[in-house]
Amino acid sequence: MSLSGINFGGLSSGIDTNSIIDRLIQLEQIPIQRMQRQQAQLTAQAGLMGGFKGRLTALSSSIGSLNMAATFNPISAASSVQETATVTASSDTAAGIYDLKVFKLAQSHKISSIAFPNATSAANITGKFVVNGKTITVDPTDTLRTLATKVNSASAGVTASIIDGGPGSVYMTLTSNNSGAAKAIQISDFEGTIASFMGFVGATEGFREPLTLGGSSLGLSSTTTSLSTLMNLGATGNKSFTINGQTVTVDSATVSLQGLADAINTSGSGALATVRAVTENGTTVHKLDLTGVTSIVDTDKMIHAIGILQNNFGTQLISAQDSEVTVDNILIKSATNTLTTVIPGATITLKKANATTGEATTISLTRDNTAVKDRIKDFQTKFNDMVDYIKANSSLDTETFQTGGLFGNPIVRGIEQTMSSLIFNTVSGLSSAYKNLTQIGFSFDKDGKLEINESQLDTAINTNSEAVGSLFRSIGTTGSSQLGYVASTAKTKVSPPGGYSIDITQVALQHANLGEVAQTGNLTQQEVLTFDGALFGSTPYGLVLESGLSQSQIVDKINSDAKLKDTVTATIESGQLKINSKRFGTSAIFTVTSNVAASPTSSGWGTNTIAQAGTNIAGTLNGEAATGVGQVLTGNVGNANTEGLQVLYSGSASGNVGSLVFTKGIAAQVTEMVATYNDSVNGLLTANDKSLQTQIDQIASSIGDKTEGLTLKREQLMLKFARMEQAIAQLQGQQSSLASFR
Repeated sequence: MSLSGINFGGLSSGIDTNSIIDRLIQLEQIPIQRMQRQQAQLTAQAGLMGGFKGRLTALSSSIGSLNMAATFNPISAASSVQETATVTASSDTAAGIYDLKVFKLAQSHKISSIAFPNATSAANITGKFVVNGKTITVDPTDTLRTLATKVNSASAGVTASIIDGGPGSVYMTLTSNNSGAAKAIQISDFEGTIASFMGFVGATEGFREPLTLGGSSLGLSSTTTSLSTLMNLGATGNKSFTINGQTVTVDSATVSLQGLADAINTSGSGALATVRAVTENGTTVHKLDLTGVTSIVDTDKMIHAIGILQNNFGTQLISAQDSEVTVDNILIKSATNTLTTVIPGATITLKKANATTGEATTISLTRDNTAVKDRIKDFQTKFNDMVDYIKANSSLDTETFQTGGLFGNPIVRGIEQTMSSLIFNTVSGLSSAYKNLTQIGFSFDKDGKLEINESQLDTAINTNSEAVGSLFRSIGTTGSSQLGYVASTAKTKVSPPGGYSIDITQVALQHANLGEVAQTGNLTQQEVLTFDGALFGSTPYGLVLESGLSQSQIVDKINSDAKLKDTVTATIESGQLKINSKRFGTSAIFTVTSNVAASPTSSGWGTNTIAQAGTNIAGTLNGEAATGVGQVLTGNVGNANTEGLQVLYSGSASGNVGSLVFTKGIAAQVTEMVATYNDSVNGLLTANDKSLQTQIDQIASSIGDKTEGLTLKREQLMLKFARMEQAIAQLQGQQSSLASFR
């Protein structure tokens, strides 16, 4: 019977009712146990399939690297004297040997204050000084430490540090955060004499970035925002300076860089102030160029504050310096010690210099065929890992007849057989020396694993690495130097032996602008050309042409400008300045404007005309629609054969310009096949994963339902047996009562 949830089975009947109930439930649990075993088998199978997928993906990733041109052009980079310079290279680097001499290392500018008694006493000075266009306000309670904190918080491109050499020998140093001559620290007093008092600057002034009879300012982020806002000058009221005897007064709280230029130009001083945009470290800034200056007195330090004038440094610990090297006797300067453009694709890091003779080292860039072989052998390893995994989990014990979880699995076996067959396919359409992996030393052993004859592979790589690459990669070949294969996708079909015909209806053109009139004399004044439009993105670029330049000098300046030289080319056509984009297509369209009217003694640019509009290429691939961007045609989505195929045409003729034979090597075929297996919607392995998980979930649901039913059944049985015990107990009580009457 049951009291307060405590059950004492069989107290009246003497029958072990709990054991009977447990046994009945155990019998009912047999189907659940059978389902649990089935669920465990399915879970184990899912785990094994996950392991198989992992190895298949690793194989695809490994062989996928063999579908890249870079894999077959690895460059080994070495410096003969590592203490002088080190070098790294990319796959785009051409082999070569270069003699490098390092004469100077790039340095970050560092200056020092005078000695102070300590770093913690109040300096009892007030005022403002400017560092790289950022204003530092000094209060009487400031110490060297708090001043250093203010400088470091100003984001001025310098780091302030305290050097404590003991009482009377405490210094503050300012170090530029960037190396190079152009990153010399700009520092000046603005209100008061803080910079002078601290010994950062002396009494001799000059143009910080000299121009002919003038100089350039710091680069500021805006031409229209007030200098007070840009430089945190504060509301300091009117500031005056005198140029060529003419006094100019501006309100520092409201005047902008352009406003300052306007004030100078309308002062009657004869000086010319021009604002131009330049790119520094990838950011557009604006500089004020001041020329035509015969005398200047900066009474209120406004011209110093924007960096046109600069006093000499009190104590210069390290000068701002560019690196200087010669590569095969060609002099090269850089703001840093990392040279990335000297040898295309290579990065040279300078370590040691000698200003007199130069520290010498030899830079060697050679093909690394071992790296190619290692990539190919890694593919072999990954394939064999997959085979070993399948074998280890597909075994059959002939005595116990126990089998591995993948034994007889049709999906795994089918994929293995397909991959094994695919790897030794003959690549159709190849005209190179190798068309099958057997020709470079591949074979199967008795267990279905890949073997490589390394001697045969070495010979193939060393004698014809391009043909080895063609055996693995997706490539396009053509008989025309004006046609080139760019890229393709998994949906691009292999072409017939004759290739895909390329028909051009419109050739790509570069955009070109032509000046308004011919320039016959040298510039009589400074001129600024501003470049804008799609070719320059959202950032216009200003180029200053100094007074006195000839037309040929203007052409040279455009073609050698750090920003423009990779974007446009300047020439002279019928005496007029002509500027061509280096890129093709509508994205290469640009404009050029001048701040000076066209004349024989200006650049002659004026309003200029479009000599040639940039156009995109147009045409078809194999008769199928294609989209042109610049000189590249791309097969449209939905094309039966050429979807995703990209072809570059550099010719000037239209019509049928040739054909391109497109082939897919072994690496391309394998990666595409694995991608179909793993496709998230229709992939065979994805479908199998979903099927296993569905079965596991269904069994789990059934187990839950049956378990819940058994719990209810146990409760029902316990209730029935409890009632039986109660009935027996009542009968026993009646029996005892009757017996007492005898």
